[in-house]
Amino acid sequence: MLSENIKTLRKQKGYSQETLAAQLHVVRQTVSKWEKGLSVPDAEMLNRMAELFEVPVSALLGGPMPEQKEGPSPEMAEVAKQLAVLNEQLANQAARRRRTWRRVLIGIPAALLILFVLYMGMLILFRSHREANTVLSQTSVECTVDGETHGYEFVYDQNYHVRDAGGDEWVYDHILYDVHGAGDLHVYLAAMEDYCKKYGGTFRIIEEKEVTD
Repeated sequence: MLSENIKTLRKQKGYSQETLAAQLHVVRQTVSKWEKGLSVPDAEMLNRMAELFEVPVSALLGGPMPEQKEGPSPEMAEVAKQLAVLNEQLANQAARRRRTWRRVLIGIPAALLILFVLYMGMLILFRSHREANTVLSQTSVECTVDGETHGYEFVYDQNYHVRDAGGDEWVYDHILYDVHGAGDLHVYLAAMEDYCKKYGGTFRIIEEKEVTD
């Protein structure tokens, strides 16, 4: 194979890639690409390389070793044809690699989008299922202070986390201001009871029941 023959003949001459590149007036990366089979030298460069290695062009191409002849090599037309075939093969390989990478690059975002949609769908279904199976309860309380009675209702789940609350504005402003957002039913009820008793009032739970979510 051309790439392997270039590498073998270069080493037999004791040349490094840098030395060979300097002899042929190209950069080292060009020699590296030849030896890796990523590109091929043109017919003129191939002829110069054969002269430098002191072998016929056919030796580089892996063909038989004809006797050296003076003047232009009669094989150059065939050499050019073989180089054209090699270049076409390399071009086809590069095109296939590009198509493969394009499919991969297009496929990754599509796959991520599908996974995201599936994840969101499962999350929505999970939440809907969880909420549909959550038992909610309501506790109604009554506070009497200075002869005035105020009511309040709490809706909460099985973990006593308050989902909703409502009632007299007086209760919200005076009793729940410091604990609003605590989220726990017992915290709210304890705060209301403490407030009512502090001012000589009464506090009682008047109803507890399950409610529809």
